[in-house]
Amino acid sequence: MATGGDAAAAAPKSTQPEKEDNLTYCLAHLAAFDIAPLHPKVDLLKQTRDNVQLLVNKIFGLQREDTEEGPTAMIPLEEGFRLPRTRPIPKVKPETRWEKFMKERRMEKRKRSRLIFDETSGDWKPRYGFNSGKQNEERANGIMEVKTGHDSYANPFEKAKAEKSLGAAKQKMREVRNRVEAAGSRLKAAAPDLNVGMRSGAESAKRGPAGLKEALRRAQTSSASAGKFDRAAPFENTNLQPKKRKVSQFRTLGEEKERYLKQAGQVLSGQGPIDKDKAAKAGAAMAADTRVGRKEKSGKRRSKQGGKKGSRKSGK
Repeated sequence: MATGGDAAAAAPKSTQPEKEDNLTYCLAHLAAFDIAPLHPKVDLLKQTRDNVQLLVNKIFGLQREDTEEGPTAMIPLEEGFRLPRTRPIPKVKPETRWEKFMKERRMEKRKRSRLIFDETSGDWKPRYGFNSGKQNEERANGIMEVKTGHDSYANPFEKAKAEKSLGAAKQKMREVRNRVEAAGSRLKAAAPDLNVGMRSGAESAKRGPAGLKEALRRAQTSSASAGKFDRAAPFENTNLQPKKRKVSQFRTLGEEKERYLKQAGQVLSGQGPIDKDKAAKAGAAMAADTRVGRKEKSGKRRSKQGGKKGSRKSGK
C-alpha cells in the first residue's frame, strides 16, 4: 500500500510556480536564461523545474494554429537574447571598379578553369603559377622579330621584361586607387599637378611641358641615392639635374697666379660679372679704412716705461 508521503509526492504540481518570473526569454531558440544569483542552500531541482514551467507557459501563451498533427505554436523569428561576440560583425566590402562595371553591364562572373591546353607542349598546363602555359610559351620563344622602326641592336627580351614589370606596377597602383576610392577619397594614378610652367596671370587646368619635366625631376631624385642607381626607362632624360662644379682644393703657384690674372682682366675689361666702377669704389673705401686704422694705431703707441710718449714730467 502507498503511504501518505508517497501520495503527496505523486500528486501533480501546479502550472503556476511560486517563483518570481525574472527570466530572459529567447523563444526563437526555445530557451530561457536565469541570471539571478543562487543561494548555497537552494534546491536546484525545484529551481530548474520552476524555470522550465515558466518557459512552457510562455510558449503556450503564443499564437496557435490547428494543423493535421494538432495545435502548433507560432514561434517568433526575432531573437530576444543575443550572445556577446568576440569580434565585431564584418563590414560589407565595397564594390571595386570592375564589380561596378559588371553590375552596370549586367555581366555575370564566370569561374575559369585552372587548366589550359598548351600548344607548345601539347598537354594541359596550369593557367598560372609554376610550370604554367605562359611560362612554357616564354621559354619556347627563343627568337623575337624586330619590328620596323625599332632599334635592331636593342635587347627585345629586356624590353618585354621591363614592360611586364611596368604593367605589374600599374596594376598595383590601380589596386591602391580602388581602395582609396572605396574609402571615400580620390587618387590620381598619374604625375602630381604642378604649377611649374603656368601661364602668366591665369592658371591653366592642364600641365605643360615644364610641369611634366619638374615632375620627372622630382621622381628621379626621390630615392635615397638621388636616382643614381635607378634603372632608366627607354628614351628617358637623365641629365635633368645640374652638374656640380668640382673646385680643386690644391693648385700650383702658376695656376693660382693665372686664375687671379684672368679674373682681374675680366674686371678691368668690363666683360666679367663684376662691375669695375663698383669694385673701384669698394677698393678705395677699403683703402681709406685701412689708413684710418693705421693712424689710430700709431697715435696710441706707448713708451717702453709703460706710459705714453712725451707724457713723463721732470721731477725735482
